[in-house]
Amino acid sequence: MTSLPSQSQLRRDRPLFHRMMVATCLLSLGFSAVAWRLYDLHIKRSPRLSELASRKFREERVLPAHRGSILDQGGRYLAYDEEVFELRTNRVHLNELPTVKPCLARVRGTSVRELTRGLSDAAILDAYHEHVAQALAAKTGRTREDMLGVLKSSEPVQVLLHKLDDEQAADWRDYLTALHIKGVYVLPAVERQYPAHNRLALLVGGMEEGKGGAFGIEKSREDLLHGIAGSVVIERDKFGRELPLYRGEMKEPVHGRDIHLTVDLPIQDAVDNILARASQTWKPGKIMAVVTEVTTGSVLAMSFLPDHDRALASKPGATSWKNLAIYEPYEPGSTFKIVAFTAALDLRKLNPDERIDCHWGHYTDPVFKASLTDVKKMSVVPARDVFTYSSNVGTYKVYKKVGQTAFIDYTRRFGIGRPTGIDLPGESRGYFNEGRWSNTTHSRMPMGYEVKVTPLQMALAYGAIANGGLLMKPRLIDRITGEGGRVEQVVEPEVAGQVCSGRTAQVMRELLKNVVAKGTGTRAQIEGIEVAGKTGTSQRYDPELVVGHNKDGSPRKGGYRRDQWITSFAGFAPADDPKIACVIVVDNPKASDPAEIGGGKVAAPIFAEIVSETLKQLSVRPQRPLALQGGAQ
Repeated sequence: MTSLPSQSQLRRDRPLFHRMMVATCLLSLGFSAVAWRLYDLHIKRSPRLSELASRKFREERVLPAHRGSILDQGGRYLAYDEEVFELRTNRVHLNELPTVKPCLARVRGTSVRELTRGLSDAAILDAYHEHVAQALAAKTGRTREDMLGVLKSSEPVQVLLHKLDDEQAADWRDYLTALHIKGVYVLPAVERQYPAHNRLALLVGGMEEGKGGAFGIEKSREDLLHGIAGSVVIERDKFGRELPLYRGEMKEPVHGRDIHLTVDLPIQDAVDNILARASQTWKPGKIMAVVTEVTTGSVLAMSFLPDHDRALASKPGATSWKNLAIYEPYEPGSTFKIVAFTAALDLRKLNPDERIDCHWGHYTDPVFKASLTDVKKMSVVPARDVFTYSSNVGTYKVYKKVGQTAFIDYTRRFGIGRPTGIDLPGESRGYFNEGRWSNTTHSRMPMGYEVKVTPLQMALAYGAIANGGLLMKPRLIDRITGEGGRVEQVVEPEVAGQVCSGRTAQVMRELLKNVVAKGTGTRAQIEGIEVAGKTGTSQRYDPELVVGHNKDGSPRKGGYRRDQWITSFAGFAPADDPKIACVIVVDNPKASDPAEIGGGKVAAPIFAEIVSETLKQLSVRPQRPLALQGGAQ
């Protein structure tokens, strides 16, 4: 049995015991502190610290999706995405000491330890920002103060330079590496390009930063064109270098689909050039032209002046934003007479050979007391001559055979007063007086007043006559393709309605042929090709024209000017086998002799030139004279 220690032994061992107790307490406190620190870091503060680490070392890189391209009928690019590079800042890396210290130490030729001994953290950041600002200012041409403001901004990312090509991007990368700059990077981006420049600008459209398509096809078919961006998560070390082994799962971008328009760029260029020359000759306020394919309603060209200048788009009021072919309707004048004649023929209330008294060009209706005059004075003539020489008196009598209700019905059948449904934003529905008729409405509307149409509506209306009475919906998109050019959808032609019978359409084609052969539209003739069409000349309505005074003495505004006109020509060719319909509108042309202003003198020659060039582009050859086809039969 072991004996108990004596009191002397206990006295000798007491200091050792005290030391052991102290050591035990210290070890317990140390382990408790470590345990508490581990709890604090891994449990209590873990979410916030993880977020900070993620912001510092992890980055979700966006993989941009290419927006779908827009091409013309022949596959020529009108809009496409081009891969470029941008110089961007990264606020986290610019203010991250583990990243900044080594860079500044290399710039000063010292070690990180020596740098830290001599400068506080705030001073290190200020010195690094000063170095980066001076380097960027020297290469970009901007001021040091401007660059400092960008570097100290609270924005997570700021773009310093856009549209860098491969060579410029490589130059910037070498420059940043040589000056030991982190937090400013050259990264890939996508830039929308418009190789056609201002041609078809309002039809193709444009982009608005962060909002996608802003106008034109870019806006109306945003659902097809826009892609879905991909992404990939990358991790960096404390020096800002990417760690490829820790790259996260990549989500591939889904690129937008390509849209092929029905517009043919060579035809569009020809129409643009012809309108530009005509504009120099006549100095109009506006000039418009639309060319469509008769059987499909496809838009082959759409041109107007003033047009849109992409270079001035950022300056308010500096350029036109109106697609005049669909946006701004006009009073069509005598080109609208096809409605009254089509209705009368289709309802069998008129025969082309029926004789109508035109009263030598002066007539006053005994009921409505409305007076009408003609340029060409005629007596009793066949109805076909009434149309050929555009008699207002005769047309009014044709309208009276039809009646108000049926006339309104046929106006609607021609698509007047409703949008055509073209794939473009901002289309006007036009206007016509559907119910509140005055005495003058009966005499003026059949002549193309108190009704407003767009050039596109009128082109489709004449296309319906050429197409056997079938009114087509305008077709602007031909097909939609996906990756690799695979055709995903072909946009088929669509019939919008039946205007009249095929028999009536055939008679109307003969009447329209007579207008060009011997009537008011002889200047629309094309050698070797028979043309059908109609002239139009209407007084121009001016909402600012003072026409009198109200009871309170204020000026009463709004009236037709006697010195300003809207001239137009609408038709199709070849007359017996129509391929294209075309409408020309010249708003307020100028001439030294007012007698030279008229649809047959101003618009008809422009029509002939455009139609001739378009048919050449479509390989429609002129008919050979009979003598060259084998002699007399």
